[in-house]
Amino acid sequence: MSFELGLVFSPKLDLALGVLSLIAVSGMGFFFYWEVLRPYAAKTRPGQMDPPEEGDVYEIVVPESTRIYKFSVGQVYGDIPTLCKSIQDDHLVFILKKGKDTEDYDILINRSGPAIMKPPRMQYFSKMESQEKLESHEIIGQTASFRISDKIIKDRMTQYFEIGITSNFFMNKLGKERMRFVFSVQKIHPGLATRSRDKKGLYSFGKERSSEED
Repeated sequence: MSFELGLVFSPKLDLALGVLSLIAVSGMGFFFYWEVLRPYAAKTRPGQMDPPEEGDVYEIVVPESTRIYKFSVGQVYGDIPTLCKSIQDDHLVFILKKGKDTEDYDILINRSGPAIMKPPRMQYFSKMESQEKLESHEIIGQTASFRISDKIIKDRMTQYFEIGITSNFFMNKLGKERMRFVFSVQKIHPGLATRSRDKKGLYSFGKERSSEED
């Protein structure tokens, strides 16, 4: 009987139970952060941010340590958070895939919401498929343009963010030729109603900014 009690109150068993309890508490803490705190932070984050403006430019050079780089445009998350009610997170995602030992890239463009596009050297916008593809040599010194919003009417958008992508070559510090991608906010039509931010920190499309600039 004393032997059985010795097993029950063994220091090793106590240590094992303590470790298991620590793991359980850590797991619960992570679950609480991921499912509760993280979504709450995402909802409050826009209130601390400013929306993008026409002319904003984002230059990207894909690190040599990787062959795939993602650049996204969304509502709250992403490289360009629009803070606009009509835009979805990951509304437009550009995946830059580098060729092996070359500076040639495939550019895959995925959309999660309504979008129209104008490829380089084309005059008109047309509806975007769920995924489109460009090659980097197509946009050297040329621009591919994308308009995103919450709806398309007869292949047109009456209000939208217009995002452009172009590229050029440059010499890095080691004297190696690299490709630079340039994303830009080409147009916000008709503008954002910046005086009417909602409780989530988001804006609607509106003419306030346009009227102020005029």
